[in-house]
Formats: sequence, C-alpha cells, structure tokens
Amino acid sequence: MKLKRLRLEQFRRFRQPFQIDGLTPGLNLFTGPNEAGKSTLVAALRAAFFERYRSSAVDDLRPWGDSAAAPTVELDFELGGHDYRLTKSFLHKKRCELQWNGQQLDGTDAEDRLAELLGFQHAGKGASKAEHWGIPGLLWISQGSAQEIREPVAHATDHLRRALNTSLGEVAASGGDDLLANVEARRNELLTAAGGKPRGDYAAAREQEKALEDELASLDQDIAQYSQKVDRLARLRQEHTREGTEQTWVAFRAQEADARARLEALQGVERELAGTRQQQARGEERLRLLRSHLDAFEREEKELATRRAATAAAQHTLDEAAAALTHWQPRHDEAARRYDSARHALRLARQEDTRRNLVRSRDEQRRQAEAAGAALTQAEAAHAILQALRQQAAAGAIKDSELKTLRELGSQLTENRIRREASATRLGYTLDAGVRLTLDGQGLEGRGERHLFDHSQIDLPGLGRLEITPGGTGLAELQRAADELEDQRSALLQRLGLNSPEEAETRAEARRQLEADLRSAETGFKALAPKGLDALRLEHAQRTTGAAEAETSLAALAPPPEQPPPAVATAEAEEEAARQALAILDSQLATARLAESSARAAFAAATQEQASAQARLDDPARGQRLGAANAELTDARAEQDTLSRRVAALEQQIAEAHPDILRQDVERYRSSAGAAEARHRERATEIYRLEVELEAAGARGLDERRAEIDRDLAQARRRSAELARRAAALDHLLTLLRSHRQALTQRLQAPLQKHLARYLQLLFPRARLDIDENLGPGPLTRPGPQGDETGNLEALSFGAREQMGVITRLAYADLLREAGRPTLLVLDDALVHSDETRLAQMKRVLFDAAGRHQILLFTCHPEKWRDLGVAARTLDSTP
Repeated sequence: MKLKRLRLEQFRRFRQPFQIDGLTPGLNLFTGPNEAGKSTLVAALRAAFFERYRSSAVDDLRPWGDSAAAPTVELDFELGGHDYRLTKSFLHKKRCELQWNGQQLDGTDAEDRLAELLGFQHAGKGASKAEHWGIPGLLWISQGSAQEIREPVAHATDHLRRALNTSLGEVAASGGDDLLANVEARRNELLTAAGGKPRGDYAAAREQEKALEDELASLDQDIAQYSQKVDRLARLRQEHTREGTEQTWVAFRAQEADARARLEALQGVERELAGTRQQQARGEERLRLLRSHLDAFEREEKELATRRAATAAAQHTLDEAAAALTHWQPRHDEAARRYDSARHALRLARQEDTRRNLVRSRDEQRRQAEAAGAALTQAEAAHAILQALRQQAAAGAIKDSELKTLRELGSQLTENRIRREASATRLGYTLDAGVRLTLDGQGLEGRGERHLFDHSQIDLPGLGRLEITPGGTGLAELQRAADELEDQRSALLQRLGLNSPEEAETRAEARRQLEADLRSAETGFKALAPKGLDALRLEHAQRTTGAAEAETSLAALAPPPEQPPPAVATAEAEEEAARQALAILDSQLATARLAESSARAAFAAATQEQASAQARLDDPARGQRLGAANAELTDARAEQDTLSRRVAALEQQIAEAHPDILRQDVERYRSSAGAAEARHRERATEIYRLEVELEAAGARGLDERRAEIDRDLAQARRRSAELARRAAALDHLLTLLRSHRQALTQRLQAPLQKHLARYLQLLFPRARLDIDENLGPGPLTRPGPQGDETGNLEALSFGAREQMGVITRLAYADLLREAGRPTLLVLDDALVHSDETRLAQMKRVLFDAAGRHQILLFTCHPEKWRDLGVAARTLDSTP
C-alpha cells in the first residue's frame, strides 16, 4: 500500500482545507513543533479507515467550538496495482465513497471493502478501539505507544494468519483449532487440566470402586466379629454358672463383719485417749498461767531499777537543753534587729529607683507624643491626596466589561470586513497612461484593485458603461451583520460619552495611569499609617496621657532622703542575707525551745513512773499473793505427771491393736464382696447383649450381602478400567496434537524469525528474540558479562522497549509483504527516548526498511533526523 495524497477539512485544528501530496514510496519525514498538527494527521488516517462514517461517537474530530463542522478526510493510495480514492465525512455530512478503476462503493459497502483489503474490522457499536484495528493497528504507531507491542500483536494475530495464507495443515487451521479444543475438552472431562488427576465420570467411578472395596472389607470384618462373639458367649455362660454355685461374696461379707466389730472396740479406747489428752492440755494451760503470774512479780522488781535509771537520764537531757536555749536567744535578737534595718534601706532604694523610672517614662512619652503628632500630620495630608485621586478615578472610570465589549465589537467588525472582502468581487485594473475610467463616480487611473460589495457601474469614455453585480455567497448577510455591529458600537460609545473607540482606549490608558498613581498614593499612605488614621490619633492621645500620668505619679512620691540610699540590687542582697541569717537563727531557737520542752516533759514522766513502780513493791498484799501462786504451781505439776502416765498406757494399747490394718481389712472385704457380686451381674448383662447382637447379625444376612457387594465391585472395576483407558487415550492424543501444532507453528514462526533477526542484529549483535505460538514477541536472549542472558522485553529500559517495538513491527511488515499483503508504517514521534548511538542504529534500520515499505515519520525534533537521507517536510504551526 502506497499513500499518495491526504486532504483534511474541518478536522480538529485544520478548519480550512489542508493537503499533503507528493508522498514518496519510501521514507516520508514530517517535522513541526508541538500543536502543529502531526498527531491530527495520524488521527485522520485512523478515522478514515477505522471509524464508521455514521458513527455518533466521533465528536472529538470536529474543531473546538464549531458544532456545525463536518470533519472530512480524503485519501489517494495505491494498493495491489490499483489507484484508490477514499472520501469520508462525519457528523453533519455523513458519507463514504471508495473509487478505483472506474468502480465505486458507497457507505457500509465501501468500509467493509477497506477492512477486507487492509486486515481490520469495525466496531459493532460506538467508537473504534484497539482490538478492532488488526494489521494497521500493529503497523501504525501512535504518539507515546511505540514500546507497547504485545497488545497490538494479539489484536492482529488472526489477521496475520489469514493474510499469510500459509499451509499449516488441519491442526493449525481453524478446523484444527476446533479439533484440538474438542479433544482437550473431552480429555478435561476425565482428567484435570493441570495435574492429570481423575475428575468427572472417571473420578466418580474410582470413588464408587473405592467405596465398594471399603464396604466389602467392612462386611468381612463384621463376619469375623460374628464368629468371635459366638465363642465368647459360650465362655461367658460357663463362667456365670460357676460363679452362681460358689457365691464367694457371702464369705467376704462375713469376714468384713468380724473385722468391723474388732475396729469398733478399739475406737472406744481411742475416744478415752482423746479425752485424757484434752484434760492434759487444760493442765498445761494452767501451768503456763501460773508461771506467767510469778514472772510478773519478778518483772515488777526489775522495772523499778529501770525507772530510776530513766529518771536520771531525763534530768541530764533537761540540763543540756536549757543550756542550749540560753545560748541561742541573744543571737536571734541581734539578727532580728539587723533584718529590720535592711528592710528599711530596701524601701528607700526602691522608692528612689521608682522616681528615676518615672522621670525616664515621662520624658519618653513626651518624645513619642511629639513623633506621633508629626506622623499624624503627614498621614492626614497623604490621606487627603489619596481621596482626591480616588474621586478622579471614579469620575472618568470605564468598566472593564464595557471596554472588553468595545474591543470585541471592533474585532467582530474587522473579521466581518475580512470575510466581506473575501466574498466580494475583486476588480483589478491596469490602464494605459492618460486613460481614466469612472467607478461609481470615482476615477480610476494607472494600476490597482477594488473590492465590489454591491451593484457597481464603470463608465467607459466613448464606449459606454459596465454594470457589475457581486455574486459572493452571504455578502448581503455579512453587510447587515456589519451594520448591526456598527450600530451596537455607536450606541455603546454614546452611552459612555465617547466619540470613538480610540478615545475609549485613551481614557482606559489614562485610567491605568491614574490607577498606578492611586496605588502609589495608597502605598505611601500605608507606609505612614499602616493601621489607619484612627490608630495614629489613638497612639498620640495615649502618649500624651502617659506623660501626664507619669508626672502625677512623681508628685505623689515621698521626698528623697538626706543620704542617698544604696542601689536596689545592693539593698536587696543585704536584705536577703539578713533574712536568711534570721531564718537560720529562727530555726535554731525553735529547735532549742522544742528540745527543752520535750526534755522537761520526759523528766516529769520518768519521775511519775518511778513513783508508781515503788508503790507497787511496797504493797503488803503482794507477799501473800506470791506464796499462794508458788503452792498452786506445785499441785498442778503433780497432776500433769499422773495424766502423762495414763496417756502413754492408752497409746501403747492402741498401737498393739493396729487400727489402720483393721480399717483396711473392713474396706478390703467389703470391696471384694461387691466386686464379686458385680462381676456376676455384669456377665449376665453381657450374655444378654451378645445374644441380642448375634440374633440381629444373623437376621442381616451377612453372607448374602457380601456376595452382592462382590458382584457390584467387579462391575465398578470394569467401568473404572474402561474410563482409565479412555482418559489415557485422550491424553495421549492431546499430546500428539499439541506437538504437531507446535511443529507447524514453528514453520509459521520461521519466516518472521528470519526478518526479525535481520533488524535485531543491527541493534543488538548476537541477540535473539523468540516468537510465541500467537506470533507475539517472547523472551530476548543476548550476550552478557556472565554469558548469555534471557529476559522479557518489559525488563528493558523505556528507550530500548521503544526500539524493540519499532523493529518488531518492521519484521511483521516484511512478513506481510512476502505474503502479498498491503503494508504502510506510521511512526508518530517514536524513538524520542533513544540516545544518540541507538538512534543512529535505528536510522539505518528505517532507511533499510524504506526500500520495501512506505514509512510516514512525524517528529517535533527535526535536528535529530537530518541524516535520515530524505528531505523533511515542515508542517505550518498555524494551519
């Protein structure tokens, strides 16, 4: 396919007709800055082929702000030795025409013929998308998408296979695809796709076989258990009869009664021992109380000696505390006198310091009041100037909206004049010297040109006259529109009190200058009065009032002392030192007073306690109580000795009878009798249970059931084996079909691999790019520092992915050309991320490919493509 001419009209930025012709069969380089229309040309190509002419989803093709536009694309191209012309209009003038060799198709027929010729399809509804673009979508690279290759290849795979028309056998054809899918579906009915495990009917047959095997094994186990239960029933009946005859539990209960009688007699001795021990414990408590009573008499004698020593110690402590108090009292009085003197000196120092501060404050307030008065005077003058400028600005102001309206009316009148001149009849004349003609009363001489907007008359002296009536479309409407615009502008000028638009611009300029002066005056006023005149007036009043208040405070102070006091800091230090010294002595004196008071109270308490102890020892009844306590202690000791001998005799009697052994005998005989009788009853119960189970098992017909299951198991095994053979056969057939398809697919990949290797070696020497079964790019293998390295294209840098995207598309184009299919390559700002070295290599690749294909290259970097070998065609940035 060779594109020869492209013409646009009312298509996005190309409002007026725009045409590119003279395209060469090889490289065609188009340059221009951003917004020059390069991508619009590519979009026009896509719209001409891919979009249905009746589509309502192509509003983006019309120019901005022109809702009545009818975007139109016209293409001349050569295909298969024939010259074609495609004309397609969208939106308001929907039509499609395809002409070649005197033949013509219109509408949908023309669009379907184009899709068949180029290898793409149209969208069923709405705008065309990438999945519909087929081979052109693969070979036409839009801006910023050169690095994307997998998706365009996926959308073009079916078109590539049909276009190549390579004999791949039934497996690779569509029928082969159906056969392969059918075999795979049938195989997947019996085996899982991933692991080849049974599923569906095959899995169900295997499960039924396993279930029957488990049921048969369970029945065999039940039959074995039935035989075991018969034997056990016979043994249990013999044992139950023997135990009923012997009745061993009767002898065990007689032995239990004898042991229990001997234990009860011994328990009476144990109770007597417990009572004797309680009596012995009460005697021990009486002895403890008597000993405590005698100890109290001894403690009273010792306490008197202790009280005498405590009284002597308290007297000594009291003497020492009184001496300390006598030592600290005079020193404390002297410190108090020093502290009073320091406080008086500090009061005088602070008074004189306040006097000095008030004098400074009064002087500072007076100075600031004078400064604030001067600033207020200047600010009031600046404010007056500012107010005058604001009045001037308000008097001559023209609103921006009104000025904008005047300018828009002027622009519309200018545009109307240009359109009238374009539609008017142009009269050019060249007259000989001395010849004069008259046009509507105006003389014409020499050489010139006039625009005729209305019926005009040319007088030809001696020959007659010519009457000319302009025939431009819409000229009368344009003139009426011009008159209306002129009336609107005149009315607006009259309302504003202006004579002309120029006067409005002059007044607007004067207003801008006045606004600048006003801003300058506002800046000056803000500098003098940042917070306003009221703030300045308030500050002036505050400073004046502050000076007066300071003067009043000075008058209220007491007169200064005859001798100047020390500095405030010195007086404060001396007062602080005197205060701290007084505080220390206060603490020492308080401690001494507290110690003296405490010692005096302790001495009085000690004297009182000594007198009490002496009175208790001098009591006449104390001796009588002491003798009675000693006699009672002797009697209690004799009674305790008698009780101890009785306890020992009872303990020996109990130990010789072994009460723990007797208790064990009672429990042993009782348990033995209960166990023997319970075992006899349990055997009877078990005999009854076994008889019932054997009767139930005999009723189930275990042998007949086993025969039925054995028959069903044999049938299930045959079904499972049959499905296993079918699954294995389908799996083997699927493997063979896939192997055959892979071999045939490799035959298709070989030519593409050859063309791809041709370009790849120019970019990556000794590299190889594999092709998958869908003709898409696979892993890239190239030499590395540690040997060959293999990875996906997505792991390459953005620039390298762009380069691989371009050379891959060139290889597809070569493959299509060999198959006799049309190729046209479009590169819209591709390879913009390539460095100089790689870009130079890509230029060699493109120049080589241009010998076999037509390539349209659009770029906004003309300096990078000067050495491409073809002249660049520059697109006007303002079409």
